Amino acid sequence: MAELWSDILYTDVMQSDGYIVDYAILTTYSLDMPSLLAVPFALGTMNELDEAAFRSPHLILEAVNRAVDKFVVFCNAGCIAVPQRDSKLYTLLEHSVVQITLEAKGHGFVNFHPKVWVVKETNPDSGESQIKVVVLSRNLTGSNDLDVVCELVGKIRSKPASNKAQQKHAPLMDFLKWLGKRSARRISKKIDYIIDDIQYINSFELDGSPFEDYDFFPMGIDGYNGIEQCLEREMLDGAGDIVVISPFVDMKTMQMMTRYNHRSRKTLIARHSSIDNEMLSLFGDGVYVPKEVLTDRVEKDIAVDLHEKVYFIHNNHTGNNQLYLGSTNATQNGFDRNVEFLLCLTFERYQCSYDKFRKELINDGKDCMFERITAVSPDNTSKEDSSDELYLRKVISAIKQAEIQEKDNSYTVIISCYSSKMQNDIDSFIYPLGCDNLKRKLTPNGVLFDGLDLPMLTEFYVIKVGEVERVVKIETKGMPTEARDKAIFRSIIDTKGKFINYLAFMLTDNVEQYIVECHELEKERSIGGYSTTDQEISISLYEDMVRMAYTDPSRISSIKSLMYKASDDVIPEHFKEMYATFEKALNKIYRL
Repeated sequence: MAELWSDILYTDVMQSDGYIVDYAILTTYSLDMPSLLAVPFALGTMNELDEAAFRSPHLILEAVNRAVDKFVVFCNAGCIAVPQRDSKLYTLLEHSVVQITLEAKGHGFVNFHPKVWVVKETNPDSGESQIKVVVLSRNLTGSNDLDVVCELVGKIRSKPASNKAQQKHAPLMDFLKWLGKRSARRISKKIDYIIDDIQYINSFELDGSPFEDYDFFPMGIDGYNGIEQCLEREMLDGAGDIVVISPFVDMKTMQMMTRYNHRSRKTLIARHSSIDNEMLSLFGDGVYVPKEVLTDRVEKDIAVDLHEKVYFIHNNHTGNNQLYLGSTNATQNGFDRNVEFLLCLTFERYQCSYDKFRKELINDGKDCMFERITAVSPDNTSKEDSSDELYLRKVISAIKQAEIQEKDNSYTVIISCYSSKMQNDIDSFIYPLGCDNLKRKLTPNGVLFDGLDLPMLTEFYVIKVGEVERVVKIETKGMPTEARDKAIFRSIIDTKGKFINYLAFMLTDNVEQYIVECHELEKERSIGGYSTTDQEISISLYEDMVRMAYTDPSRISSIKSLMYKASDDVIPEHFKEMYATFEKALNKIYRL
C-alpha cells in the first residue's frame, strides 16, 4: 500500500516510459493556472528538467505549442484560482479548459468534483497503444495536502473486447460520454475516439499489485446514483470492519456507514473541523485526525491537511476486502449531489485485512501521521461556503456570453448577462485576466471593455465578489484566435536574439544543454562583453539544420510556421536567406 500514500508527481502518472501521449482527459474540482501550464510539460518530452529551466519563455512557448489539441481539463465553475503572476501564456491554453456549471433541481448548485484522468498513449517503436486511467483525490493544483492516487493501464487490442469486459467498463465510458456532451465539437470527437478505444480493452492490468479486480463508480451523472448504486448496494451491503478516510464527513453518512453489523470494528480518519462529539461514539476503534504539523512530508514549517478519500471495507457476505478511493467525501453532497468518481479495488485473498490496513495508518511509529481525539469543542463545526462564494457562483451562472468587435485595430468586448439571474444587492466586479487596471462593475445589463489590444483578448476573466475572487472562462463570439495568439507570441519573442534562441530550442535534441547555453549567453550580454556563445549558437544552429534536413525534414518545415508567427523585424536577414536555401534542398529531398 505504500504507493498509495506516496507524494503525487503529475509527470510520473501522466506519461509512461517509452510512450507518447495522444490525448489526455483531466477532471478536477479546483484548478490553478501554474498547474494548468505544467500540463504541457507532463505531456511532452521535457518533464525531467529542473525548476530553473521552466523559467525560459522559449521552453514554455514550445511546450504549449507541442501540447496543442493534446489535452483538455474539466473543472468546476468558480474554482479557478487567480494566479499571483499574470501571464499571457495562460490565454494560449484557454481552449483546453472546459468549465462545468451545474445547477441543482431545487436550489443552489451541484459541484463538479471528480479527479480522474484518462490518457491514451502510444509506443512509437512498436505502435502499441494503451489507455491509462488515473483516479485521484487531488485536484490539479499545487496543494501540499495528503492525497491518494491509483493508476490502471489497459492495452488496446485489435479485436473488440468481450461483452463482459465492455459491460464492466461501461461506467467509465458513460462518464466520458457525459463529459463529451458538455464540450466543444473538437473536444467531444477526441473523447469519442477514446471511448471507442476502451471497447477494445479486455481488462486493465493488475499484475504486480495486491488486487484481483476493479470496478468504476461515477456518480451524479445520468443513470448513476451514488447513494443507491455505490454506497448502499456495493459498499455497505454486507459491510463488516471498515476504515473511513475522508476530510469532510456528515452525521447522516456516518450513521449509514456504521449501522451495518454493530459488532464490527470501525475507524474514522477525518479533518478535525469535520468531527463532532456524536460521531466519536460511532467508531469503536477511534476517530483520528492529522497531526498538527507534518514536517517530514513537506518543506519545513509548512503544515498540511487531509484531502484523500479512501474507504476500506471487509464484506462479510463474500469475505472480500475492498478499497474504494477517489474524489467522494463521506457526505450526502458527495454521494447524493455532486458529480464524483470512485474506483473500487478488490484485494486478493490473504493480501490485506482490517488490522493490516489500519496498522499502516495508525501505529506508534514516528512516521505516523495521525493522532486520536476523544473530545471535540462545541464550536468545532465545518464551515459552509460563504455568502460571497455562493453569490460568486450565481454571478457566473448569470453570465451569458462575451462578444468581440473590432474597429481600426482596436477591440471592444461586450459581456452580456441573464438579467433575471443577477442580484443588485451585492456588488461584483470583472476584468480580463492580466488586466486588473480595467476592473468594471458587472451589472444585469452586462459590461463593456473598449480600447483593447490584441494580446489583451482572452476568454479568462477575474470575477470578484466581496473578498472572494476567481478566474472564470466566458465563451466568446468573434475571437480572432489566430491573430491574438500571434500577437502574444510576438510580445514574448520581440528581439532577433530571442528569435534565434527559440529556433535553436526547437531544433535541439539536448534541451538541458540549450538552457545552459542560453543562460551563459544572457550572462555575457548583461555585462556588455563580447559573446563567443553567440557565435557558438549560430554555428550549432546551422549544424542542427543540416542534420535535421536529412534525418527529420518535418522539423525544418516547422520553422516556416515560426517565421509566420514572428514579426519581420526580429527575423535576421541572413537567416531568411539560410532558410530559403534549406527549403530548396528539402524540395529536392522530397522529390527523391
